[in-house]
Amino acid sequence: MKKTLAALLAGTMVAALTACGGSGSSAPASGENQTSSEDTKKENSPGTGGSGSYTLKINTALSETDPLFLALTEVFEKTVEEKTDGDVQVEVYSGSQLGNDEDVLEQAIVGAGVGVVTDPGRLSNYVYDIGVLQAPYIAESYDEALKLFETETYKKMETEIENSGFQILSFNYYQGERELFTKNPVAGPDDLKGQRIRSSGSQVVTSTLEAMGANTSVLAWSEAYQALQQQVIEGVEVHLSAAVGSSMQEVTKYLAFTGHQQLLTGLIISQSWYSKLPEEYQTILKDASFEAGKAASENVIAKNDEYLKTLTDGGIEVIECDKEAFKTACDKVYDELRYTEVKAAIDAELGR
Repeated sequence: MKKTLAALLAGTMVAALTACGGSGSSAPASGENQTSSEDTKKENSPGTGGSGSYTLKINTALSETDPLFLALTEVFEKTVEEKTDGDVQVEVYSGSQLGNDEDVLEQAIVGAGVGVVTDPGRLSNYVYDIGVLQAPYIAESYDEALKLFETETYKKMETEIENSGFQILSFNYYQGERELFTKNPVAGPDDLKGQRIRSSGSQVVTSTLEAMGANTSVLAWSEAYQALQQQVIEGVEVHLSAAVGSSMQEVTKYLAFTGHQQLLTGLIISQSWYSKLPEEYQTILKDASFEAGKAASENVIAKNDEYLKTLTDGGIEVIECDKEAFKTACDKVYDELRYTEVKAAIDAELGR
């Protein structure tokens, strides 16, 4: 949740401490006036101990009721602040309040104390091959998706991501299968022809949807509800928890369980900012992120039936779809995106 009041109070306390010869600074809350050059210098410097030497702002596109958001606040934030005795302060923002994923990634790459929960497709703008981890039907279950991130092929990509200016805290935030929510029934690829489906803008997502038969419109997730309401698009591809969090049952009528992606996302922060932390704090952040991802994933899986009931009670009709036809239609995506070789390497490591 956005912590504007907390940030203002923190600013008042910092000013009082400075007047008394104390040290420490806090990053300005969104919308506050620009800090002085001396404040900026302090913010970008490594902390020297004491309360709030470091502030990390985490951005998500999700609602505050989403299991992933709750895990970030109740597990990641609390664990980090407790284990660093408040020296690292964590602020978690819902609804893309800090901007879209690409904006936050650009802030991180230049060293800002920000992070974002994002997918491999967006990271492919920096390390192209990592997008294969979000390619259609590369995994068909949560357990199978987790195995992708244990391969040497992934570990090489992880090193390249860190060399690009990012730090992956963990990549185990499972948000569920991606399904189709539409205004018109979709049982197979032919039914998607001519329908405008929202894409995140990631090339792998856009190519997947187009291979499945759709036309695509790139929109921020925060704009999807209104776009459906105004008939700008006819559908979205999204996991059940986010569909409930954004009330898709109010603006779509049909759900097709295409399962075209198993969405595992990662908590990505600035490598430059991370490198300034004491080694002990770096370990705390990584361990806390992994535990938060595990908690979020277990919660998502446990609540899927509840999410489906909420959607169907709200008027969504589940359509029996031809999943095999969608899989066949998506085969060409690997050739189109030049992922054939990296997929073969992953398949060889997993013995499939």
